[in-house]
Amino acid sequence: MKEPDAGGQIRPPSPQSPQTGAGPARADGQPPRGELPPPGQYPPPGQYPPPGYPADGSQYGGYPYGYAPPQPTNGMALASFIVSLVSLFSCPLLGGVAVYLGRRSREEIRRTGQQGDGLAQAGVIIGWCGVGFGVLMALFMVVYFGFIITMLNSSTAGF
Repeated sequence: MKEPDAGGQIRPPSPQSPQTGAGPARADGQPPRGELPPPGQYPPPGQYPPPGYPADGSQYGGYPYGYAPPQPTNGMALASFIVSLVSLFSCPLLGGVAVYLGRRSREEIRRTGQQGDGLAQAGVIIGWCGVGFGVLMALFMVVYFGFIITMLNSSTAGF
């Protein structure tokens, strides 16, 4: 709500745009102060461009005001994901390494704000799947070789 001035009157808003702070167009044909000229038009020679307008005249500069460059992806999260895939397809014992890397990287991501939380979480989940697969393979091998040893003992006992 607008505050009344000293005389108790509420004044109408000024003719400036609330988003850019620019007023009506200037008489010399230049864009209002603080606004960018249309694409392809440069400021007159010898004058500095208005704030926000790239100094070299290009239309695309770095990141616009108010935007930060994206954070890099956490390397440990990527390593966790890769090691978890290796553990799933070739060496299930590496699943524990993937789980460790994934947990450490998630802590680091929370602390630093880097990208890669999804990779770290996938590394932890796939790593646990690799560990479970390794345990099942070990149990299968124990049962299999136990069965073979039992069969060999029973067949030699008859002689």
